[in-house]
Amino acid sequence: MIGLDKIKKFEKGMTLLEALVSTAIIGIGFVAVFQMVNYSVQSIDVSGERTKANYLVSMVAEDLISERDSDSPKTDVKFKDYLLSNSWSMSNCSNRNSSLSNFNNAAQNKFEKWDKRFSKERLRCKGNKDSKILKIYEICNNNAASNNCKYSNTKNYSGTGIYEKWYLGKMEVNLNDGKKKKYLYFQIN
Repeated sequence: MIGLDKIKKFEKGMTLLEALVSTAIIGIGFVAVFQMVNYSVQSIDVSGERTKANYLVSMVAEDLISERDSDSPKTDVKFKDYLLSNSWSMSNCSNRNSSLSNFNNAAQNKFEKWDKRFSKERLRCKGNKDSKILKIYEICNNNAASNNCKYSNTKNYSGTGIYEKWYLGKMEVNLNDGKKKKYLYFQIN
């Protein structure tokens, strides 16, 4: 028995202090992992909102291109010409209007459709600086007969006859209280 006591005396074991230190190290590691998971979830959420904004902006461009020569609220004015002076915008975050209304022109129907698509139900709103703006620009050569555009192409085409108007659209969506911006420029005709 005396020999066994001598052997136990030199055995190494884990002390209470060592156990506490290892538990603290593992706890710090778990906290770091949980913070990384939280950051990843937020990053995925922001990415999803940007993807939705991309799809919605593309949808507006496709709607405008397909309906460019449709009727507008003004008699004998095409949709693309109407948008030159009447741009569409949502300067604040709005709730979706659930009432159905059918207008007799493409412009008002499209504006209502875009209002519903860009509402709080589809695209998250984080502040007053979140906005959606569609602007149409007309570019032409004012040297040609009957052309009078705000944005003039002054290049001389030496008799080629390239003087027709170009309509360009710019769709801008501001997300995350105006911190992230999405732009899409597209040719309408």
